[in-house]
Amino acid sequence: MTTGEGDDESAAQGSGSGAQLASLPTQLMDIFKELAENDKIIFKSQQIDDPELPFAEKQQIAQQSFESNREHFLIRFGSYLNASQLSFFQSLAIEEPIMPEICLLLEDFQRKLNTRTVCVKNRRYQALQQLLQKGEYFGEHEMMQRAPELYQELVGQYLTEQEKKARDSYDVRNTSFSGILMHTLEKKQRDELLEGTQHVNDDEEPMAACSSSRSIEAPSKAPAPPQPSQEEEEEDGLAPAVAEDFEVPPACRRQWGEFEDDAPIACSTSRSVPPPATVKVTNISTAEYYNPGERELLRNEFLSLMKERFLSGEDKDFDYTAVDDDPTLDDLKLIEQDEEDAYFETSDEEEDEQPEAKQATSSSEDELDVYMRHLNNHHSLQQP
Repeated sequence: MTTGEGDDESAAQGSGSGAQLASLPTQLMDIFKELAENDKIIFKSQQIDDPELPFAEKQQIAQQSFESNREHFLIRFGSYLNASQLSFFQSLAIEEPIMPEICLLLEDFQRKLNTRTVCVKNRRYQALQQLLQKGEYFGEHEMMQRAPELYQELVGQYLTEQEKKARDSYDVRNTSFSGILMHTLEKKQRDELLEGTQHVNDDEEPMAACSSSRSIEAPSKAPAPPQPSQEEEEEDGLAPAVAEDFEVPPACRRQWGEFEDDAPIACSTSRSVPPPATVKVTNISTAEYYNPGERELLRNEFLSLMKERFLSGEDKDFDYTAVDDDPTLDDLKLIEQDEEDAYFETSDEEEDEQPEAKQATSSSEDELDVYMRHLNNHHSLQQP
């Protein structure tokens, strides 16, 4: 009988905990999971040789802490919550009954989170400056591997053959066999990525040209207007211009703001002008069409975009934790200046509030007190 009663009690407890678990919102369960996945949180005091706690036990400890006391839960785990999770707890705290202690804790954590965000941005900026000085991470080869499509669009397609050979050159005399093998594999992988990007661009250009040529072809049964003679063209200023001695590459024919499927608009003036005489032109590459200044401008644009990717945390292979949690990257002078500015702003606000308080105090005086004070100050009541 005792065993049966114990089984009934355990079953009742299990059903009660299961009902309580089901009653918790999904956002809370997700928070417990994220806390259990965080390796920096100490859920239970352990010895050095003790095995690591399983994931389910960590999640259960976090849930039990929340169910027992929400305030203690925030004190213990509040520093590991993000902005959306703090907002969710804020909505729980303002419900009936209102918990002012939890509201104060949430405001403190949100203020620390904002300070943390600014601190992380400053640390990443300092790390960016150090990486730029070293030159390896923001070298052309490294950036080309991280963003091959962006590199091909802004830099790669405008390089001459000599510049490509200089880029892909490698000093085999001052390296080992493993270094040569690694360089060969990286070059092969990079070439495959660049070729794939180039094939996509080449496939898009004929489709755009085909659609534009079809759109301007229209059957016309009306008689063609009489073409003016060469003398009339010279008088009207419509003489054909001198043909260029080179052909503009297809990638350079688009104008700013023009889409790939845009078709040229035909007008009456363009129809009346005869086509220029056929001359032999020289095909030039895309790289030769742009001058060095324009290509350098595009290269700088590519570098600035890669810097923005680094600062926003979009480099997947980079360990941002080592930078975000490194206090040596803090600019102490900047922090000291910010604290001084905050102190003086607070003191200025207090000085502005003091005259307002004095004015409010004077306005709150009783009318009888004001009358008696003026009466006592009257000259007739003054003793000689």
